[in-house]
Amino acid sequence: MTLNRNMHRYLTGFAAIICSLSVQATTPLETNKAATAPEHGQAAWILADASTGQIESAHNPDLLLKPASTQKLVTTLAGALALGPEWHYTTRVHYRGKLQNGKLVGDLLIDFVGDPTLKREQLRDLLKRTGIRQISGNVLLNQQRFGGYDRGNGWSWNDLSVCYTSPVSALILDRNCVQGALYARSGQAARATVPAHQPVTVSAEVEVLSRAEQQRRFCELEVEMSPPNQYRLTGCIGPRKDPWPLRFAIQDVDAWGEQLTRWALGQAGIRVSGGINTSHIEANDWPELAHHNSPPLRELSRQILEHSDNLYTDSLLRTLGAEHFKQPGSFRNGTQAVRDILKEQAGIDLGPSWLADGSGLSAHNLLRAEDLLAVLLVMAQDPRANWLMGVLPVSGESGTLRYRRSVLGPALKGKIMAKTGTIAHVQNLAGFIDTDGGQRKAFVLLQNGLSISPQHEKNIAAGQGEWPARRFERRWLESVVTPDSIVKTNQSAKN
Repeated sequence: MTLNRNMHRYLTGFAAIICSLSVQATTPLETNKAATAPEHGQAAWILADASTGQIESAHNPDLLLKPASTQKLVTTLAGALALGPEWHYTTRVHYRGKLQNGKLVGDLLIDFVGDPTLKREQLRDLLKRTGIRQISGNVLLNQQRFGGYDRGNGWSWNDLSVCYTSPVSALILDRNCVQGALYARSGQAARATVPAHQPVTVSAEVEVLSRAEQQRRFCELEVEMSPPNQYRLTGCIGPRKDPWPLRFAIQDVDAWGEQLTRWALGQAGIRVSGGINTSHIEANDWPELAHHNSPPLRELSRQILEHSDNLYTDSLLRTLGAEHFKQPGSFRNGTQAVRDILKEQAGIDLGPSWLADGSGLSAHNLLRAEDLLAVLLVMAQDPRANWLMGVLPVSGESGTLRYRRSVLGPALKGKIMAKTGTIAHVQNLAGFIDTDGGQRKAFVLLQNGLSISPQHEKNIAAGQGEWPARRFERRWLESVVTPDSIVKTNQSAKN
């Protein structure tokens, strides 16, 4: 790869910053005893000046930990460097055969490319723009853009029914997700519903029980799935005046695509003599009739970082694999593409870190705090990536930080722009923080292996105490914003 002189100077300087991490890796953060990390778990953190990259404190910065959704920073930076903020997905409609006066003697092909924003109504409008009114052949739902599994290795099997694990296929319509409701009133059998226009079947054999009875019987809501997109709810749930919201991830993408495309064709006034079939073919030599563009990556990245959208992130990952290696995108080549792009264009070597997906949903992912800091410093210092800072959640104001309890106090509200990362036993935060002295710091705070006793959990649920990880995160952040804030807080409590 050819680099201009300015870029070479940038990468050389950034490599020096990265090397400094290992030099200072053993320097612990000097914090008040009140900000002690939770017992029995693993913690790592690193703090640096955002403009210079100078490391100010670090603890276990090279320890491999589960990043959860802070990994979205890594994927999105790779996308920004490789594609640019104005890049977008383009879904195209092609044909082969003879087309005359709105009648196609041949086949129509819809080339799906993993656009996570595509809705059935947009597909309808796209088909209308082709000008076709009759097709004597077949409609092909082409999914050549992606190959391999539509879910990442290490995604929990019992999460696959919910929408945050919707299949990341080339064919995405309405987020490959269906919303429904479960009515659970005391003394009545639970009842599940989905909108009539959704081509799925949902049934319920669910008991409505008090919380105490649920705990006594170790009972909870469960779901069984069978093709084509049938869901059976069993177990039990607590009573509720308003319906419990349900969000089902589609399991059979081909059936889902066929049914929604049939609807879109009908709404567009197009009659089809043949079938609606899935295909995986190269259609570059087929004439194009119409296309639809997604919003640009700048807007997609806001959905990824501010709202922590797994579908958007992993579709971007698979797209990077397709673009970088000129082959159908997969989780395997997508994760390698991220490694290659960061190393070639930003001088970031992820080394022993392990990437299983782009979203951080997989329990197989492993990253170091120093990896995430390197990503943050590129976002802060590289003009190609500066715009990403503007789409991060802001403490107490937007996205996943709007209601995060650890950052809602007056000392922190509005001063943190960061990506959250939460899966079972993990609470992470990585981003930027503005100090009372007017300085901007880049920071990474990772907490893994978090667990407390059942009795401790009950006490917290009853309002007796605070989650240790949340308390540590809050006090750690306060110590950065105002170094003596913990002491002041303790003194106020004594008074």
